[in-house]
Amino acid sequence: MFGLDNKRNSRNRFIPTRSIGFKIGMILVTAIVAFVAVTGVVSYRIAKQSLERRVSDAYLETAVQTSQKLDFLYQSYEQLVLKMMVDRELQDTITGMIETPSDSPDYAALAETLDSKLSSYMYSDPSIASIEAFRPDGTYIPAKSGLFQSGSYGERDWFKKIVEQDGNSAWLEGNLSENRNTNPTISLGRLIRGQGKAKGYAVILMDIDLKTVSTRLKDVQMGTGTIQVVGKGGQVVYAPDRKMRGQPAENVSAESTKPDKGSFTAAGGALKVVYAKSQVNGWLTVGTIPVGDLVKDAGRIYKAVLVVLLAAFALAVLLGWMTARMIGKPLARLRNLMARGAEGDLRVRSNAKPTDEIGQLGVSFDMMMGRITELIASAGKSADEVLATAAQLAQASAATETAAKEIAAATLDIAKGGEGLAADAERGAELTAGVGKQAETLVAVSSDMVAWAEDVNRTSSTGTAYMNGVIEGTSAAEELIRSMTERVDSLRVSTQSIHQVLDMLIRITKQTNILSLNATIEAARAGSAGKGFAVVADEIRQLAEQSKQSIETAGDITQAIQSEIVRTVELLSEVTPMLLGQMDSVKEAGGMFRQVGERMDGFLAKLGDVDLSIRELQSSQEVLSGAMLSVSAVSEQSVAGSEQVASLSGEQLRISEGLVRLSDKLGQLSSDLRNSLERFKV
Repeated sequence: MFGLDNKRNSRNRFIPTRSIGFKIGMILVTAIVAFVAVTGVVSYRIAKQSLERRVSDAYLETAVQTSQKLDFLYQSYEQLVLKMMVDRELQDTITGMIETPSDSPDYAALAETLDSKLSSYMYSDPSIASIEAFRPDGTYIPAKSGLFQSGSYGERDWFKKIVEQDGNSAWLEGNLSENRNTNPTISLGRLIRGQGKAKGYAVILMDIDLKTVSTRLKDVQMGTGTIQVVGKGGQVVYAPDRKMRGQPAENVSAESTKPDKGSFTAAGGALKVVYAKSQVNGWLTVGTIPVGDLVKDAGRIYKAVLVVLLAAFALAVLLGWMTARMIGKPLARLRNLMARGAEGDLRVRSNAKPTDEIGQLGVSFDMMMGRITELIASAGKSADEVLATAAQLAQASAATETAAKEIAAATLDIAKGGEGLAADAERGAELTAGVGKQAETLVAVSSDMVAWAEDVNRTSSTGTAYMNGVIEGTSAAEELIRSMTERVDSLRVSTQSIHQVLDMLIRITKQTNILSLNATIEAARAGSAGKGFAVVADEIRQLAEQSKQSIETAGDITQAIQSEIVRTVELLSEVTPMLLGQMDSVKEAGGMFRQVGERMDGFLAKLGDVDLSIRELQSSQEVLSGAMLSVSAVSEQSVAGSEQVASLSGEQLRISEGLVRLSDKLGQLSSDLRNSLERFKV
């Protein structure tokens, strides 16, 4: 019990991080820190968004004011064009040049006047790079200050755009390819009506230096961002970076700039774009600012939130520690008292005041410990009385058990002796009967064994004679194989001699062929006198060829015979050791047959003695069987009486043993209860 309690106490030892005070403190710290953190993050995000919105509105207002400043510039040039439209002298000069042939003296005077008028307007504003005049069909009206070459420009896109405006101003983005001016410019074109011509009588094109736009924008600040002027077609008209001029504007689309002014984010939220649309020509004044510039002042708010969060964390830790002390300390004291009580010290008391729930718990603990003390004292007295009674009962049960065991043992011995005697008698009778049957069987088997032994002896003699014949046959076969080997080897030598004869015949046929060839040659030299000799020579040659083929065939056959002879010699060489081994085995088997015959003679003599002994045993068995039947009857009567006595003794013994076990168990329980009660200190 104490070991089990120690293990349980070791498993339930106090771990500070698992205490309820620590948990309540952690909950308090987590709640305060989470509340402050969420509040700070939400406040930071609101402040950041508000700051971003305000800074964005400020930049948007800057873009609007810059657009208005540029509108004032655009309007000044449009007013200058309007002034040219109402200039009577300019109208007369242009219409006169249109109506006067270009090769007349009057045309030259009118051209001089036109050049003077255009120069006066151009010099009225230093930013004007050139002023050009065209007929309504696009034909260029040349002037000394002009930068265009003579020709018709009616099919140019920019000229069509001016005409399509139907008397309104048309602003052109970037330098015109036909203009010889190399400085960056923007152009303003307008169809001039009057002089009784509804479709207009001239087109005025004014090139304006882009420096005048950059002068208006150089003091405009967009943080670390940039400011641009973008035309209606999305092309950059002006940008501080000259490489961007004339290129498609980035982060700006017609869909995102439908209102006259506004802002939106671009580049995945990294850029803030503000724009304002010109009321004069519809061009956009676009400012692109990194979003980081808009919210850079929010960093101070973020730092302030971190400081407040750290302060809240420190305060929460302090409050959590105080709460843990207020709740955990009295609970820990009460837990320690309970642990001492669990170890057996029932004298512990909390002496708490019932001012709160923990105090009420302490009072209840004191009441519980008092009642447990009373219960333990009462249980101790009862245990002592039970222990004494169990001891007396154990003594009486032990005495009864001893007597019952002695009676049961004596009865069992008598019963076992009678049963053993009866069983032995029955087994003896059975054995004697079995011995009689076996004796009869042995007599029959003995007779059969004698007959079988005589048969085995005869068979052994026959096998010995047969093995001697096999040995003689094997020796003759061995001698025959040796003779065959010698003859086959002689035959192989003869085939080699045949090969030599065939080689000689082949050489003779070759010589015969040569002789027949020579005879054929000599017959050919002899002419008609040698024809008969030539026929004979040809027949000899054919006969030599046939002889050669026959000799080669005979050589192949002889070679095949020689190969078979060699193979026969190899087989005979392999068979000879096997035959020798077989002959050794046959000789060994013959020796074994001779040993079997000799031993069977001795066995027959022994069988005669055994048959005589078996017949004497059969007579003795008949006498023993009668005696065993008498003993078996007496033993059965004795066993019947012993079994009745043993049954009664066994029942008394079981009852006595049950009493002893119960008394022992009662004593053990009383001792355990006494030991358990001794743990408690009262």
